[in-house]
Parts: sequence; C-alpha cells; structure tokens
Amino acid sequence: MTEEDSYARLTQNWLYWSTLGQLAHPSVSTSCDDCAVVFSSDESSVHLRHHDGWWVIDTVNDRRQRQNDTARFSSYELAEKYLVWMWASTARSAVRAPVLGPTFYAMGFAPGVQAIPVSEGVYELRSPRGRAVTTEPYATIFSHLMDKPEHDIQRIVRAGING
Repeated sequence: MTEEDSYARLTQNWLYWSTLGQLAHPSVSTSCDDCAVVFSSDESSVHLRHHDGWWVIDTVNDRRQRQNDTARFSSYELAEKYLVWMWASTARSAVRAPVLGPTFYAMGFAPGVQAIPVSEGVYELRSPRGRAVTTEPYATIFSHLMDKPEHDIQRIVRAGING
C-alpha cells in the first residue's frame, strides 16, 4: 500500500466520522505548510506530520489554539489506527452509541505491550508493531488496539452504528 492509498483510507475515515459526529465543513488537505496532511472542520483540526522518524499529531481546538506533539507513532499505520479510534469515539458519543474506551481502560495496559512512563501522564508504548507516545487515558486504551489489524478496529468502532 502506498502512502497516498493510506491517506485515502484515512480521508474516508475522517469524512465518515466527522459527518456522523455532525462536525461542520469537514475537509482534508495535503497542501498544509507544516504537515503532510490536515484533517479539519469548523470545530477543530488534526495535523499529521512526519518528523525525525515519527508520525506526529498536532491538534487545533475550536478556539484555534494549537497543541503540538499530542501523540507520536513510529509508523503511519499506528497513527492511522489511533486517529480512527479517536474520531470514531467522538462521533459515537455524539450519536449516543455505547462508549468503548472504558472497557479497554479497565483492563489496564495490554499484555505484550510495554508501557514506559515518559513524564506525568505520558507513556511510550512498545509492541511488536512499533512504538507510540501518548497521554492517559489514551495510552492504556491504545495499548489494546496497536497490535490489532485495521479492519478489526473498524469492526469494533462501527458496532452499533446505523450508518
């Protein structure tokens, strides 16, 4: 799979979940000056960039405040899984579908995934699939997803959604 194919799949996910979550004017651009691809709406945006061997996520909230390095991944595949989970979780909440994160969080870190504290509330996750650096509670939840195939994550997040 080429990187362009991956952006296409992630673009489809963004447009699906942002529309389901009732975000206004979702769009995608690869013409951003400081990232590889930006997923935006009137309410927020996510910038995905490749820097020093990591795929890095920067976010911009509804007040246009940017937070850099909200999460980092050793591969595009892991960044894609993380973004799909985050977007799906937000959209599921908006349509009052069952919330999925607490089930994974209650299990603690996944067996086979090493969780190394980086700073207060921030963990580096290491698994056979690669590495991720993110904050709690997302680190605990993502530790259960990072070794799953993308289609399994799609099945999990689409369960109970009529759309």
